[in-house]
Amino acid sequence: MLLTTGCVWQPPVTDFAIPPPPVAHGAAHFPQPESPFTEPANDPFHAQPSAAELAATPPGTVMRYRRIAPEAYYFFSVNARAWQVAYRSNDTNGIPQANVATILVPDAPKPRLLSYQVAYDALTRRCAPSHEILSGSMVEHMLMDKALRRGWIVVLPDYEGPEAQFLAGRNSGQGVLDGIRATRALLPEVWVDDDTPVALWGYSGGAFASLWAAEIAADYAPEIPLIGVAAGGPPADLASSAEHIDGGLFAGLYFAAVVGLSRAYDTIDTQALLNAEGREMFEDIGASCVGQEMAWVKDPLLSGYTFDNMRDYTTVDNLLTVPAVQKVIAENRLGQRGFDAPLYYYHAFFDELTPRADARKLARRYCDMGIPVDFRQALGEHISAALTQASSAVRYLDARFDGKPPVDDCAALRDHQ
Repeated sequence: MLLTTGCVWQPPVTDFAIPPPPVAHGAAHFPQPESPFTEPANDPFHAQPSAAELAATPPGTVMRYRRIAPEAYYFFSVNARAWQVAYRSNDTNGIPQANVATILVPDAPKPRLLSYQVAYDALTRRCAPSHEILSGSMVEHMLMDKALRRGWIVVLPDYEGPEAQFLAGRNSGQGVLDGIRATRALLPEVWVDDDTPVALWGYSGGAFASLWAAEIAADYAPEIPLIGVAAGGPPADLASSAEHIDGGLFAGLYFAAVVGLSRAYDTIDTQALLNAEGREMFEDIGASCVGQEMAWVKDPLLSGYTFDNMRDYTTVDNLLTVPAVQKVIAENRLGQRGFDAPLYYYHAFFDELTPRADARKLARRYCDMGIPVDFRQALGEHISAALTQASSAVRYLDARFDGKPPVDDCAALRDHQ
């Protein structure tokens, strides 16, 4: 499969005559990292600047940059010029932080910018896209490579931020939008300028981040010309998904979500809500990632939590009835705001994580906000739909870049409630 996805490309590009002087003068230039690669926790490029420096820096500003040699599936080079930037963003509570993004520019770039949100679903930065693309352990390379093959410039933000706040919506959305700002600041105007159209794409956790970015864009980054969003298999309702997977094959994902959200919200008193076994689970899962086996980290789905129930780890009968938890779930609910771009929403008919009824409800909420929604119920389950629908997602965004009118399934969605 890897040999059919473009991974055997050899990079023909040796011209790294960017960034332009304005960025180079205002940001710290770091040397290209070499193997064996330092983990983000110990890499000075990922270190947080001082609070004073962050506070004095506008969101989206490039604070550091470096050239990299990206790899795919350990052995293959990526056919693109590539840089990483550390840029100013904000966390869930509006506190300034530095995020990292990877920017890929193909050999013959078109004036089209795609922010691809990798579903790294991580509680450790070892699985962040910026680290995985150095070692070649990024599972989703075959998906975003479809955009590079079309000549699109691609940015891969570490949207969970330095604390790996998995499923914290505002933190992720701001990380995406500020990554786009940083890309526009880094690249010369011959490739990207203020009028270059921007699209968002992601699957599962990456779709969650993409939709959050779209929903807050009008207020947080109104200058970004968003032309389309492709979102596959997002957790349409966090509470419903938690109930759906609790005690089942994917129960570990529920536990991982609790860890990630508790990092963003100190209102979730984990010490009081978790029993002794729960605190042990919390620590165990705290350095894990979902589905990132190529990165050789612990996976909460394969760590002995299969078919476990959350109530066995808590001091309450149902964690989802705790007011503080309910408030956090409500704050991170998708479909709270509309956005000025059409949406391609695809969802597996037999999705194990999100019931298809929840997906249709979310699609209808977006319809009610005036968003044209092209809704596709894909045959298969969660993982297979990511693969089978990827080409359709790229074709959808390609048509939006070309200015073609989108398909709107909203009338049919309302008729089949």
